[in-house]
Amino acid sequence: MTNTFEAIVTGATGINGAAIINRLLNEPKCSKIHCVSRSLKEEYPSKVKHYSIDLITSNPEQIAATFQKEGVTNITYAFHTAYKEESEEGEACKTNGAMLRNFVIGLEKSNNKTLKRVVLTTGLKYYGPQFGEVRLPMEESDRRVPESFSGLPNFYYIQEDILKELSANKPWDYVIAMPSDICGVSQGGYMNQAFTIALYAVICKELDEPFYFPGNEKIYKGLNDISYSGLIADFEVWAAQKPETSNERFNIVNGDSHSWSRTWPKIADYFGLKVPKNQFDNWSSLSNKITLSTPPPIRLYQEEMGIKDIPNTEFINHISFPKWIQQDKVKKAWKQIAEREHLDPNLIDTGTWAFCDFTLGRTYYVSASMIKARQFGYHGYYDTFQGFQETFDTLKRGKVIPS
Repeated sequence: MTNTFEAIVTGATGINGAAIINRLLNEPKCSKIHCVSRSLKEEYPSKVKHYSIDLITSNPEQIAATFQKEGVTNITYAFHTAYKEESEEGEACKTNGAMLRNFVIGLEKSNNKTLKRVVLTTGLKYYGPQFGEVRLPMEESDRRVPESFSGLPNFYYIQEDILKELSANKPWDYVIAMPSDICGVSQGGYMNQAFTIALYAVICKELDEPFYFPGNEKIYKGLNDISYSGLIADFEVWAAQKPETSNERFNIVNGDSHSWSRTWPKIADYFGLKVPKNQFDNWSSLSNKITLSTPPPIRLYQEEMGIKDIPNTEFINHISFPKWIQQDKVKKAWKQIAEREHLDPNLIDTGTWAFCDFTLGRTYYVSASMIKARQFGYHGYYDTFQGFQETFDTLKRGKVIPS
């Protein structure tokens, strides 16, 4: 077949990386897929070749030498999804910036005649929702949240600047994809709220307890974008091959005006649970309420919007997951489930309990415009509950949760 290409994916064992590999396996023009992660967690089809490389500790020369030795010298499109969580944002900037720089320079050195584009996955944290309320809908033309405003750096800005720097006057360019909270799964990759919600649901069922929404009534009734991993992958493979997307940033969300007030009862039905009446009348010792110390990014636009005195943002969790998970009855319930169903008894510790507290405890909405992607010709979308359902089904098939 003419006009075929080879691709490489970093963070191959993560949710985004695994989804991109699966999408490329169904891409007729892709003749070979190379993938990079620190360890191999599953067997791949013959079209896929895995390389165990630590992008933090390996310098560009070492990466280039490995690629040249293994014959990874004909890459057209690179997909960088590798990510390492750090407790401090400054460390996250250093670590994730270094991984991207090491990989891209190493790739350049070994594929200088063929490399056309690097596609980077970042996220809607670009707009600063981690600092509080943001202007809606979030649009790619919105300005960065200055460190002088928030008091904290943002490693997505560091990564974007690295790509701008490294691609300047080069024959390759870049595209940046910015998803919202991600729904999906990979083997051993559970860093998303769908997995944590699934654990919460099966434990509620074991305890014969109602399926309370752990956040608050405002976010429950409002709009909150989700990004299904399969849709993100589909967009990125499309954007990699589209000349017009050169050096552009794009939001990529499901596009279905998602509200937890519709999705939560469907998740309850899926697991055979009931959403209780008056579920937000349950304030207890498990509840939590905090006010962020950081100013909300919407303040950057208050003069333009004609409003003022926007307060710092509250987070309200009627059931705080980090508190809930420490209860003896919860730990005992999961132990019983794991023993009866032959599941991993330690999986409960891998749930992203604090992250879910953040995503479900917001008292503001997260909604991103997809107009730019549509204007460039991408019209994909995904039903959010369908994404959750498919993720839960995959977790069952993988014997992660009870079938």
